[in-house]
Parts: sequence; C-alpha cells; structure tokens
Amino acid sequence: MDVRSPACYLKGVKNDGGAMFSFLNQHLAFLLPILYKVLLAGGILFASSVVSRFVAVSLDKGVHKIKNVDDTFLPVATLIIQYGVYGIGGLFILNLFGINTASIVTLIGVGGLSIGFALKDAISNMASGLMLLFLRPFKNGDAVEIGSTAGTIREIGLFTTRLQTFAGVYVCMPNNLFWTAPIVNYSRNKKRRVEAGVDLSYFDSLQGAVDALRQIARDEKRFLDDPAPQILVKQLNFDSTRLELRGWVKNGEFWDVQWSVNEKIRRLVERGEIKPPLVRREILVKNGDGRNENLPDV
Repeated sequence: MDVRSPACYLKGVKNDGGAMFSFLNQHLAFLLPILYKVLLAGGILFASSVVSRFVAVSLDKGVHKIKNVDDTFLPVATLIIQYGVYGIGGLFILNLFGINTASIVTLIGVGGLSIGFALKDAISNMASGLMLLFLRPFKNGDAVEIGSTAGTIREIGLFTTRLQTFAGVYVCMPNNLFWTAPIVNYSRNKKRRVEAGVDLSYFDSLQGAVDALRQIARDEKRFLDDPAPQILVKQLNFDSTRLELRGWVKNGEFWDVQWSVNEKIRRLVERGEIKPPLVRREILVKNGDGRNENLPDV
C-alpha cells in the first residue's frame, strides 16, 4: 500500500490522536485536583483580603461614632485584625493541601520559645504598644515628656511611637521605653496653673508688692475665675521673701499667659514697684602674716 495514500494518512492521524488523548487523560487526572486546590487557595487569599478590608472599613466607621475613643486605637486594631484574618486564611490553605496544621501549630509553639528569646525586644515593644493602646496615657497631638525627651505625639505604632520635639526634631522611640520612666502629659487636663514668682527685699513693702501682683492678675483676662488667682508668700529666704502669683488658665493658653505674666513682673522691677534684694558678697583673704585682708565688694 502506498504510504502517501489518503487512507494511510488518516490511519496515522487516528493513531497519533489516540496516543495524545491517552497522554492528556493520564496527566489531567493528576493535574486537575492540583489546579483546583491552587484556584481554591487563591480564592481563600482573595476572600481574606476582602474580609480584612471590610473589617477595617467597618471598624473605621464604628470607632468614629464612639465617644472617648481616640485615633490611636484604629491603626493598631486594624493591623491586629488583618494579621489575624490572613493567619486564619493561611491555616485553611495549608489544610487544603493536606498539611497537618496541628503539627505546624505545635512546631510554631516550640519554635516560638527560641524566637521569643531572640526577638524579646521586639515582643516587648509590641506588648508595650498594646498597653499604650488600651491604657491610653496620651494620644496623637498631646504634648508629653518621657524621661529626658519632650515633644508632641505624632503617631503611635505597634512597635514604635513617633514624636516631634518642641524644637521641631523628629524622634522615634521604642514603645518599651515609655514604661521605664514617668509619663508626663501636659495636654491631658483642660486647665493648667500658671506660676510666676519674684524675690522681694526685706527692706521693701510687702503689701505694695502684693498689690502690684494682684493688679497683674486683674488685668490678665485669661485667668479663670474658678479657682481665683492667688498671691502667696511662698518662702522666706535668707535675704528675700519669695512671692508667687498663681492663676488657672485653659490648657491651650498656658504658655502665652506664662510668658506674658513673667514680662509684666519684669516691668514692675524696672519701674521700682518691686525691689529684689541686691546680692552683696564680702571676701576675706588671709595674707602671709595671718591678718585678714578685705577685698572690694563684688
């Protein structure tokens, strides 16, 4: 038979097609379950992303409707929820491919001990961040002082907190440092007390100085009426009497009032209405024959 005849050609095509179909049938039986699992895993990841995004948006809307919840709660809570959703999705994917998740959890627990020692500082910062979130000693925008660092809180993160000093310097502090020193929050209370003092000579009139300070208190309209401003004899020093003017103001007006009152007291001294003590020192020096030698006053 001529191999170039149409019948021979069709017979060859039939044989080749059968072999190819058999090949595809054998491999598809192996590949289809894997492809199904891969597609299902992709669906789980997509669903995890949708759920985490939905929870984040819902949390954002819900938090802003609740009173006494500041903005520091939202980013940290959102991050924790997103990690949790993706973690659950990852366990589903591992279980889908036949991986024993119970053994993995056990392995993670055992390995977590060694990892915990290696990352103890990071874990400490994270735990401190959660404590800052729930205890809320400060919030974004508060003026605080922690140890030797003072400034305005800009962002509270899970591991670090960023603040800006009053001189405009950026500072990033690990969260665990906030629990090693007292946290002073200058913005927490609605009112603050202005304290301005001056030393008065014992030879000057006490009543006159008190009246002059009382006039400053009356002229300063930003002082609150309740509690009323006070003029106190705070301390009796060796060569002077310490007077102090105290008055309560709104927190946001504290520094302006403090500087204004200090300036007005300084002008009282310039005009002679308050006379601080003149410091006078006398130095005695023994010369070679043991006699005292007076030096000029300084």
